[in-house]
Amino acid sequence: MSIYKKLSKMGGDLSIDKKLYLLLNTERYRSGQYKTEDLGEGMAVIYQVIWGWWKPRFVLNHSAKTAFEFMDSHEHLVTVTTDDIDFDSLNDLPEDVIEVAKCLSIHFPSFIRGFHNGVAQVDWQLNPDGRYYMDDDGFGMTDDEEIEIYGFIDTEGRVLVKFRAIKDSSELETMRQEAEEKVKIRV
Repeated sequence: MSIYKKLSKMGGDLSIDKKLYLLLNTERYRSGQYKTEDLGEGMAVIYQVIWGWWKPRFVLNHSAKTAFEFMDSHEHLVTVTTDDIDFDSLNDLPEDVIEVAKCLSIHFPSFIRGFHNGVAQVDWQLNPDGRYYMDDDGFGMTDDEEIEIYGFIDTEGRVLVKFRAIKDSSELETMRQEAEEKVKIRV
C-alpha cells in the first residue's frame, strides 16, 4: 500500500505533513530498509534502501512535528521542480547528464547535509564516477566522472537557492549565505 493511501486512512483533522510525521515515527520506519539520521536543528532524514543503496526519502521536522517526502519510491525528487535548477550553470555538462536533471532523477548517491540556520545543503549526483558500476572484482568499471550539482532547502523542503554546477567550493558558502538570508526574510 502506498504511503499516501496509508495517510488517507488515518483519521482526524491533522494535515498531511503531520500525519506523515506520525506514520514515519512508527516502528516500521525505524529499522530494516529504513534508517534515520539526525540533521541538526530538530531535523532528520529517513533513508530507505532502494536497489541496494540508501536514499534520502523523507525529512522530519521534530520541532514542528511535520514531515515531507523528499524523493518518491521511483527515485524522483518531490519538493524540487525544474524551475529550481539553474540550467545555465549546466551548459558545459554532457547532454545525458542534463537530461537526468530535467527528469528530476535522484538515482545516484545524493545527500541532504545538516541544517544550519534553517537551511541544508543538498548534494545531487547526476552522474557517478565509474566505480559505481563495478562489481566486487572490479569488472564493469567505466571511465565516467562524478558530476554533482548543489542547492539549498529550508525545513519544509522548499528550494531556497537553485541547484547549480559549481566550479569552486567557495561558491557553496555564497549559496549558503543567500539561502540563510532568504530564511531570515521569511521569519
